[in-house]
Amino acid sequence: MSIKYTFLLLNFDNQALNLCELVGFWGYWDFSYLSLLMKIFFFFVFLYLLVCLYIYYYQESFIFYPDILPDDYEFIHFGDAAEEIYYHPASDVRLHALKFSVPNPKGVILYFHGNARALDNWGYIAADLLPNGYDIVLPDYRGYGKSKGVRSEKNLFKDARYIFDQLAAKYGAKNVVVYGRSLGSGVASSLAAETIPKLLILETPYYSIGRLAAEQMRFLPTNLLLAYKFRSDLFLPKVKCPIYIFHGTADELIPYQHAVDLKTLVPNIDFTTLPGASHNNLSQFPLFNKKIETVLK
Repeated sequence: MSIKYTFLLLNFDNQALNLCELVGFWGYWDFSYLSLLMKIFFFFVFLYLLVCLYIYYYQESFIFYPDILPDDYEFIHFGDAAEEIYYHPASDVRLHALKFSVPNPKGVILYFHGNARALDNWGYIAADLLPNGYDIVLPDYRGYGKSKGVRSEKNLFKDARYIFDQLAAKYGAKNVVVYGRSLGSGVASSLAAETIPKLLILETPYYSIGRLAAEQMRFLPTNLLLAYKFRSDLFLPKVKCPIYIFHGTADELIPYQHAVDLKTLVPNIDFTTLPGASHNNLSQFPLFNKKIETVLK
């Protein structure tokens, strides 16, 4: 071993000991009797645990990317087409939604959007869906847009059920189409598993958030760390209404294989593959628009 290499190891050893002393380990553990390799080993174990703790406590920042809107924000870019409505499933919860209406609607589409931004961005999807003859209700999740309340997986599911029940009372459950896109596919799947809507439409869905996280962070025990599971693989087998899935083969965020495996899990799913489509451009493909029109006929 060269003198230079030995010096580098000793210098790394001192840096590791200094870090341990800085975080308080030196006061609790005596590493002086351990070999250099053991010291390095424990140093990296400690770093690994720090990463796990960081992922656990800050996981929402990896899952949710909300935009916050002021209470006086006006959706003037949608003209008179959008009506603002509020739902209050609990005294400390306010769910903001946009409603787009058509004359003599066939029913209503309850649309759960993806994990980023807010209704000022998502409201544009109404223009694609309104020609099919349904009213459209797009709620923002807690902590998004003008919606307020403590967010959790359980609360997201409860909120979805509350809004569904309100719409079912007005339109009839059999006239409610549940639509979930990306993150919203898990919310929509959970809702459809405990109700009987007219249809369940899933755009770029995942098998589960746990599996998606495990694929992106293979070196971490994500199933133990994640408070958000979104187990679509458990929800879909319980769904009693027709299920339609749309997924692109070039999806860069949620692998196409997730949708394939959901189809394998529930063979009667109507699965539309969009060759070359990525995560956010399915509406640019004529096959997608034609199929949506057929499904909502």
